[in-house]
Amino acid sequence: MGGAPSTLNYQVLRVPKSGNAIAECEDAAYAWHSSEDEGARDGGGQANVQLYAAVADGASESLLAGPWADRLARDVVESMVLGREWWRDVSRFVGDFMRRAETSWDAYLERYKADRIARGRPITWYEQPGLEKGAFATIVGAEVRGTVDEGGNVAWSWHAFALGDSCLFHLRDGAVLHSFPVTETEGFGITPDLLGSRNHDTTLVAERLSLAHGTLKRGDELLIASDALAAWLLSADRAGTSPGTRLALLAELGDESFGEWVDDQRTRGLMRNDDVTLVRLKV
Repeated sequence: MGGAPSTLNYQVLRVPKSGNAIAECEDAAYAWHSSEDEGARDGGGQANVQLYAAVADGASESLLAGPWADRLARDVVESMVLGREWWRDVSRFVGDFMRRAETSWDAYLERYKADRIARGRPITWYEQPGLEKGAFATIVGAEVRGTVDEGGNVAWSWHAFALGDSCLFHLRDGAVLHSFPVTETEGFGITPDLLGSRNHDTTLVAERLSLAHGTLKRGDELLIASDALAAWLLSADRAGTSPGTRLALLAELGDESFGEWVDDQRTRGLMRNDDVTLVRLKV
């Protein structure tokens, strides 16, 4: 675990589909935090410290879904960092991260095509339509902000946005206080909203973007998860332990134990065999 400041920790866990290598995972996650020294101080002596995180779930039906999800998660975080209170002007925020994503995606495609040629495997005629159609992914992002007053007291809050069915959960004592944007297992359908690498309609994306916010107490957790894990978390309590408590305990054990648990849940039919990504933030 790492984090900033010392009272805000985070970790990122990823598990590919059964039988796949981690390099084949089409989910992506990215997190960035400011240090206490980097916190912006105002005239009243207050300091802000932030942590930004995003999870993108690439749609397997599209070509190069994993690379698109990776770039989208990073570009979204960069736009949140530079946008300050980005949730106050959603249209501007969406326009910013979509421009970043378009630029980084075009650069990636050029490198990808050049690499294919260098390896003697240029793009084939049957791959070209997929490249022209573009890659697709869901996206959820969040900013956690701690405002420190002159007495050293910290007030924590979070703001989040989502497009599709990757989710954020606010947990307290293992119980789900807030689930966003999906609130029940029936909400995970086969046609979630997706952001395409060829989509330039910022107005439409801004209209479909969902927003949420809340306040945090010491000991609270935020979980940002791709859809397979999110659906599991919204399922009924099992063995007398809330899903949130079980997930927090498993996450503490690290990547290997978490991966073994995911495989066990899949084998028992309790979780879909899909890529799993979790970003865990704890105050």
